[in-house]
Amino acid sequence: MPHNTEQSASRANRKSELIRAAQIDLLYANASTGTAVTVVATLVLSYFQCQITQAGVVWGWTLYMLAIAAFRFFLQRRYEHSSARPLEVLRWGTAFAVGAGLAGAGWGAAGVLFYSETNLMGQVFVVFVLGGMMLGGASLLAPRPEAFLAFLIPAGIMPSLRLAVDGDKGHLAMGLLAAVFTIAIILATSRFQRNIESSLNLQFENQDLVHDLDEARHQAETLNQQLEARVEERSAALEESSSLLRSEIEQRQQVEHELVQARKLESLGVLAGGIAHDFNNFLTVIQGNVELARLQLEPDAPAQEPLEHTLAICERAAFLSSQLLTFAKGGAPVRRISSVAKIVQDAVRLARAGAPTSISVSIAKDLWPAEVDSAQIGQVLHNILLNSKQAMPEGGIIEVRAENAVVKTDKDAGSGSYVRISIQDYGCGIAEDILPRIFDPYFTTKVGWSGLGLATAYAIVSKHGGHIGVNSKEGGGTTFVVDLPASPESRSQAVLTARAGEARVAQPRAGAGRLLVMDDEEQLRILLERVLTTLGYEVETAADGAEAVSLYEAAKAAGRSFDAVLLDVTVAGGMGGIEAAEQIKQCDPSARLIVSSGYSDSPVMSQYQHYGFDAVLPKPWKAVELREVFRRVLV
Repeated sequence: MPHNTEQSASRANRKSELIRAAQIDLLYANASTGTAVTVVATLVLSYFQCQITQAGVVWGWTLYMLAIAAFRFFLQRRYEHSSARPLEVLRWGTAFAVGAGLAGAGWGAAGVLFYSETNLMGQVFVVFVLGGMMLGGASLLAPRPEAFLAFLIPAGIMPSLRLAVDGDKGHLAMGLLAAVFTIAIILATSRFQRNIESSLNLQFENQDLVHDLDEARHQAETLNQQLEARVEERSAALEESSSLLRSEIEQRQQVEHELVQARKLESLGVLAGGIAHDFNNFLTVIQGNVELARLQLEPDAPAQEPLEHTLAICERAAFLSSQLLTFAKGGAPVRRISSVAKIVQDAVRLARAGAPTSISVSIAKDLWPAEVDSAQIGQVLHNILLNSKQAMPEGGIIEVRAENAVVKTDKDAGSGSYVRISIQDYGCGIAEDILPRIFDPYFTTKVGWSGLGLATAYAIVSKHGGHIGVNSKEGGGTTFVVDLPASPESRSQAVLTARAGEARVAQPRAGAGRLLVMDDEEQLRILLERVLTTLGYEVETAADGAEAVSLYEAAKAAGRSFDAVLLDVTVAGGMGGIEAAEQIKQCDPSARLIVSSGYSDSPVMSQYQHYGFDAVLPKPWKAVELREVFRRVLV
C-alpha cells in the first residue's frame, strides 16, 4: 500500500510538471504573434501620436516598446533552441512573465503619456488601442496566471489612475469603468487559464490511458498468438472460434480508440464554449457602443471612418468566436436565409490577406440563397482555402466557383437543389493512401497542426444537411466540393446582398412600444437600453430571470404590458432565460419572447420555437439586427 501511494504521488507530480511545461510551451508558441502585434500597434500609435504629443515623448516610448519586443523575440528564439528547457521550466516561465510585465507597463504608460485633455479623437484612439491590446494579450497569455497578470494589471490600472487624476465626475467614471473592464478581463482570462489547465490535465490523462490500453492490447495480442498456436495443434474445427475471437479483439480496439477521441473532443468543446461566450459578450458591448457612437455623429464626421474600420474588425472577431464554438464540437448551426455569394466573397477576402497565391472567384448571377449559419459556412471555406494555400507555398492560382446544382440524393427520393461551391488548387495534391483519412479528427501530415480543420468542416456541412467531397491526385492539385441545400424561399440575390450591406450603411428606423430586456451583464443592459431608446422604444431592464418575471407581472397588472421581451439564456447564479420564458408564458400566453445568447451552440438557439420563443438574436449582434428582430416580432 505505501508503495502504491508513493507511486501515485510521483505520477501526480510528474503530471503537474508536464502540465506546467506544456503551459510554458503554449506561451512561447504564441510569442511570435504577440511580438508582431506589439510592433505593429506601437508603430501605428506612435505615428498617430506624433501629431498631438511631443516628439521626444513619442520617440522615447516607441524605442522602449521596440526594445521590449526585441527582448521578447530574443527570449523566444533562445527558448526554441534550448535543449535543457524541460528541466528549466520555472526559469523560462519567470523570464516570460518579466517580458510580459515590461510590455504591460509600456502599454499602461501609453495611456498616461498619450492622454490628451483637448483631443477627444486622441483619447478614443488610445483607449481603443489599449483595449485591443489587453483583449489580445489576455488570449495569448492565458496559459499561465503570472504571465497575464504581469501584463494586464499595469496595462489596465495605469490608464484608470490617469483618468481618475483629473478629478471631475466624468473622468472619475471613465477611470472606474476602465478599472472594471480590466478586472473583467482578468477574471475571464483566469477562467480561460483554468480551462486550459483542465484540458491539458485531460490530455495527459488520456496519454496515460492510451499507454495502459497499449499494454492491454499487447497482452491480448500475446494471448491471441498462443490461441492460434493451440488451434494449429488441434483440429480444423476450432478455426471458426479463433476467427471470432480475433474479430472481437478488433472491435474492442476500435471502441477504445473512439472513446479516447470522444474524450479529447469533449474537453476541447468545453474550453471553446466558455471562451466564446465571454468573448461574445465583450464583443457585443464594443460593437454596440461603436454603432451607437456612429449614430450620434454626423454622417461626414471624421470619426466615422475609424469607427467603421472598428466595426469591420469586430466582424472578423465575431468570425473567430464562431470558430471557437465549432472547434471540436461543431456547434448546432443557427440558420438564416443568407447570400451564399457574400459568404464566399468574405471568405476569399480573408484568405487573400498575406498570401502569395492568387484567388479567382466565379459566382453565378442567379445563385440561389441558402438557409445556413453564415459564420460556420464561412469557417468551412476558410479551412479549405487555408489547406489550398498551404499546398502552394511558392504561390499559384486558387479557383473558387459557386453555382446552382441539382444533385440526385437517393434513387427513391429523387433529386435536390443545392448551391455548389468548388475550390480548386494546383498544388502538391494528396496521396491516394491518405485521401480517405483527411476528414478524420486529429489526422494531419503537417508538423505542429491539430488535424481538426477538415474534420470540423465535415461536421459543419453534415449538420447543414449538405455534402463535402474531395478529388485529388498526388502532384496534380486538389478540388474540394461543398454542396449546401438551397433555400426553398424565392429571394433574389440582389435583395439578399442589399440586406447584407444594410448592416454597414443603413440607419435604423424608429420603432414604438414597451420592451423588457434581461441580461446579467450590466454593460449589455446599458447598451440595449440606449440603442432601443434611440430607436424610439420605451425600455425596462432586468438583471436575471426572476426580476424579469416580476417586472412583467407587475406591468400586466397595471395595464401597461410589455410588447416584447428579450431574454439571455445563461445567467450566472440566477434564473436564466428558458425558465423565465416558461413563467412569463404562464402569466401571459400571448407574450412575444426573443432569446439571446453568446453560446450559439446551445440547443435553444437552433430550436428556439420548441422552447416557446418567437425569435432568436445570437451574440454578438449589430444595431440593425437588434432593430430587425424586434420589428419582426412586433408585426
